[in-house]
Amino acid sequence: MKAALYERFGPPNVLEYEDIKDPTAGTQEIVVKVHAVTVNRVLDCAVRAGEQSQRGVVLPHIGGVDPAGIVVEVGDDVYNVRVGDRVALLSRVPCLDCARCRAREFNKCTNSRMLGVGCWGGAAELVKVPASVAVKLPENLKFAEAAAVLRHGPMAHHLLFDVGDLKEGETVLVMGAAGGLGLTGIQIAKAAGATVIAAAGSEKRVDVGCKYGADFGINYAKEDLTEVVKNYMHGEGIHLVFENISNPETWPKALKCLRKHGRLVTAGAHGGGKVELDCAFLYHQNIRIFGSTGNTDKNVNDTVTLASAGKLKARIEKVFPLSEAVAAHEMMEREIVSGKIILDPSAG
Repeated sequence: MKAALYERFGPPNVLEYEDIKDPTAGTQEIVVKVHAVTVNRVLDCAVRAGEQSQRGVVLPHIGGVDPAGIVVEVGDDVYNVRVGDRVALLSRVPCLDCARCRAREFNKCTNSRMLGVGCWGGAAELVKVPASVAVKLPENLKFAEAAAVLRHGPMAHHLLFDVGDLKEGETVLVMGAAGGLGLTGIQIAKAAGATVIAAAGSEKRVDVGCKYGADFGINYAKEDLTEVVKNYMHGEGIHLVFENISNPETWPKALKCLRKHGRLVTAGAHGGGKVELDCAFLYHQNIRIFGSTGNTDKNVNDTVTLASAGKLKARIEKVFPLSEAVAAHEMMEREIVSGKIILDPSAG
């Protein structure tokens, strides 16, 4: 098979489009012919550049954390999918060997790895994975769309509802509104009957958030975030902040947008990770702050259901054949893209 493989860390041109041995499905494993996989700024580009050494990537390596495609081989003891099924693959890969896995409680694996980081991923014509990570796709959901929405959809569902306890009629502020997680959060919150405020650092990115369903937009590079939100809410704060940037300038302002008993949920630190916290505001207003990166089977199923119904759509910037993986990585690093960059190994 062909794969986008690298044998050393470095710039995009360390990626080599070359032939390697086809994988073979073992017990509880499947092999999937990949039709789409996203290029992730951190999990693909930063890892390839050697900027994520804490993740323990072993060379040579194949990235690609969220592939989608068609099952072409099934190993023994596999019951959830069969050859010919259209599937997307979740990124958390169980070890198949710990006590939890032997009890078939794969979601509770104590030695799980991330697909495309802790093990070879989907930037290849074929990928071998435990069958438990496969999610069946409806016929009307395209592979590129599935790969993109399942990258962020389950986490957004988890943050908004399981952690943030978002209710119909509440108002949520989505920070980083034009990013993958932000756009996903906007659509899921709107589908649940919430009022959504989209906040981003440029007019163009605010417009993208509004195009995907936000009721109101704020350019926090030009406007005072807290003041504009409070004016929009007629002096009252909002119920929930959906925060996935952790920018030291905008995070404290987003927190101050909350009303009494408000909640802030976060699953990102691209803006630096360290922020100032006003503890007096926190306890006087009875604010709750939650950080989480998990999701459940229900979150996954809800994502597929929304996407299949046309209520959750991915913004896809460009699709590259796998042979142009270098160009795809260069585009991700060179430009501030508000949509997903996709590799299609089936296109060459």
